[in-house]
Amino acid sequence: MTAPDDGLKSELLLDEIKRRDRMGDVVDAEDELVKVVIFTSGDAGYAFYGADIKEILPACVISWVPGLPEYLPGLINVRGDIESVIDIRHFLGFERIDPEKCLVIMAVRGDFRSGILVDSIEDVMDIPKSAIKPPLTTLGGVARGLVAGEIEHARGVITLLDVEKLAAGLNL
Repeated sequence: MTAPDDGLKSELLLDEIKRRDRMGDVVDAEDELVKVVIFTSGDAGYAFYGADIKEILPACVISWVPGLPEYLPGLINVRGDIESVIDIRHFLGFERIDPEKCLVIMAVRGDFRSGILVDSIEDVMDIPKSAIKPPLTTLGGVARGLVAGEIEHARGVITLLDVEKLAAGLNL
């Protein structure tokens, strides 16, 4: 037979466990939040800072223009404005796919303004700035020059790309 105190102890233990679980969800109120747009390209997850993304456009007709570099599949018309479109797959080392099956995210940073082809949008969320970790030192290839950091997400580690670094590497 159990003593009356045993039931009380188990309740206290359960209450303590619940309290600790709730404490894990607390975010430091002084930690600045940044918005990120998480997308896929190939089989991998990436993100851009939300402040650099002005809108997300559905798949649309991209007009090919002779003489454009390989990373520019063409131009699109966005409410009367002609915008260039960058195939981010070129910089991430993935094969090209039909650009008219991709979404276009309009990126604006300083004087840079262009559409960027992505396979799909996974999430738009606010994260604590402290959650952005430095990129792996073992990261190689062309993408290394575009990386701002890494973040944890439900789908795994997401590579945070910097629109300003992308713009600096282009000859637009």
